[in-house]
Amino acid sequence: MEPLADARGNKLLRRVRRLLANRQAREKWGQTVLEGVRLVEDAWRGGLVLEAVIYSPRLVQTARGQGLLMALQSGRTRTLYVTDAVLAELADVETHQGILAVVEARLPRLASALPPPGGMGVVLVGVQDPGNAGTLIRSAAAAGVDLVGIGAGTVDPFNPKAVRASAGAVFRTRVGWLEPGWEQSLGGGGARWYAAEARGGRPYGEVDWSGTVVLLLGNEGAGLPAAVRERAQAVSIPMEGGVESLNVGVAGSVLLFHAARERARMRMQVKR
Repeated sequence: MEPLADARGNKLLRRVRRLLANRQAREKWGQTVLEGVRLVEDAWRGGLVLEAVIYSPRLVQTARGQGLLMALQSGRTRTLYVTDAVLAELADVETHQGILAVVEARLPRLASALPPPGGMGVVLVGVQDPGNAGTLIRSAAAAGVDLVGIGAGTVDPFNPKAVRASAGAVFRTRVGWLEPGWEQSLGGGGARWYAAEARGGRPYGEVDWSGTVVLLLGNEGAGLPAAVRERAQAVSIPMEGGVESLNVGVAGSVLLFHAARERARMRMQVKR
């Protein structure tokens, strides 16, 4: 076990505090912070660049934690040993697992929201809650989506809460910032463009999810901007029991998995 680090004035700890709290810092340095054994394990196994790891005695109280630390140190990842109290002060979760990691985190810039021909994309416009954004990225990955475009007003996908909600899927899925003017691609490219609406749209079970498809998801309260809605086919989820709308993370996930099922069914029909 390495000596405990002096937390006072430590540059790495100062950087972690800024990365956790500040989107501009994450974008400037191209880094974010992972919290917890599972996320750090997945990052290491997935070949992500771990810039540094901060750990405390709590990590090595389990065999799993000991094994992770040994693997990280054998790979020459920079490690910093601090007290449980110091890590608790840093952590963004209520009960930490004794480990944080600084990981490389950069997103490409995309001029268009179009996925590859025959593929499926999803666009988040003004989705402000990091839990919703992370959930949608996780669902997109699980549903086999080819591209997740991040539009104006959407929370940083590398916000630590969003990263946790995505269960690390943000690092395994093609996610990119949409450049200003991406809306010019709306309605084109031979794609089917569907705008999710709380009500008034065509029931999602009645639209064609084949071919190249882009699903547009908007702000939790205001929905999609009019300029986006007007250039896409509105789709809605029929609801009963007096329910007016669903959380965008839930609604988007319902639509994504329905689309994935329909697309898989159509592929099977073609094979026959």
